[in-house]
Amino acid sequence: MLLHRFGSICSGRRTKVVVPAFALGCSLVLMTGCAPKNEFVAPPPPSVVVAPPYQGEVTVYTPVGGQTSARDSVEIRARVSGYLESVDFTPGSTVKTGDLLFTIEPQLYEAALQSSKGQLDSANASRDLAQTTYQRNEQLFTSDAISELDLLRSQAELELSEASVSQAEAAVESASLDLGYTKIYAPLTGRISRERVTVGNLVGSGEPTLLATIVQMDPMDIYINIDERTLLTFLKEYGQKRSTDMKGSTVLLELSDGTVYSRKGRVDYVSNRLDSATGTLEMRVSFPNPDGTLIPGLYGKVLFPNTYDDAIVVPEECIQMDMTGNYVLVVNSENVVETRYIEKGPLVDEGRVVTEGLGADEHVIVNGIQRARPGITVTPQNPS
Repeated sequence: MLLHRFGSICSGRRTKVVVPAFALGCSLVLMTGCAPKNEFVAPPPPSVVVAPPYQGEVTVYTPVGGQTSARDSVEIRARVSGYLESVDFTPGSTVKTGDLLFTIEPQLYEAALQSSKGQLDSANASRDLAQTTYQRNEQLFTSDAISELDLLRSQAELELSEASVSQAEAAVESASLDLGYTKIYAPLTGRISRERVTVGNLVGSGEPTLLATIVQMDPMDIYINIDERTLLTFLKEYGQKRSTDMKGSTVLLELSDGTVYSRKGRVDYVSNRLDSATGTLEMRVSFPNPDGTLIPGLYGKVLFPNTYDDAIVVPEECIQMDMTGNYVLVVNSENVVETRYIEKGPLVDEGRVVTEGLGADEHVIVNGIQRARPGITVTPQNPS
């Protein structure tokens, strides 16, 4: 029958094809039996980058703020009165001990010196005459040619003339000093300020006039005050001997722009007691400054080094925190993520020092932390 009806369609006659119900059911059963099953396939474990912590020697610096100060500073003042005749230096330059700085008109003091020398010559002549007179009267007295009173009078005149000589000598010395003060020389080597008084002005009248200042530039000091907590940290980290006798310790200086001064300094003074009012200990650190890079008044931080021989260091971004504390995620031997709670130490160039809670052989997750959580399996990879 089916062939007969299929042939009718092919011959072009409009014959309705009737498909039996049992044939359609068999076709559906056959189609359903051949389709694949819809089963769940688990995704692969997430990939994370792991690395062991850095272990080795690291240096931690404890900063203490302070201000630079010249080791020595001198105010140049006029010690005699007179008109300023010349300024013999370049303002802001470095002067050496003995360099001529100022000249005050010397004519008045030269004349005073010559007058004092004349008075001394007169006093010497009077003393010589008195000496001769006394010697002659001694001879006359032995021959009873003069009385004892005349001898005593001549002796008194001799002593008076000798006193006049001493007074005249002191006047010559004073006049010589005043003349010397008309030329003012540098008492130390250092950088000089600008002149405070210009040529032609009267100086030293009534009080010593400030003419300039000189500050010693090499070495340059910085005074610091270490608070009690930092001092106790030193006692713990540096050791008892070093903390109680820190004189001679080598330190660095960080300037206000964040750069570190190229030369190392040395602690050359430590106060013998803690200031009870401020709770601080005063120290002075000396830095070589041959090229004058440091100037008085700069603010900076003195960096006290502390070296850890076998420190364990991890990147700072690996450390997370929850209600329990700080922790890092590690991958164990079965590639399962675990939590390691740690104690954070100081921050260094290599990262963060871990003082407790992490071993040097752990595999710390350093990248892909957002894809990891404790208890899941991951695919660890080495850093590229």
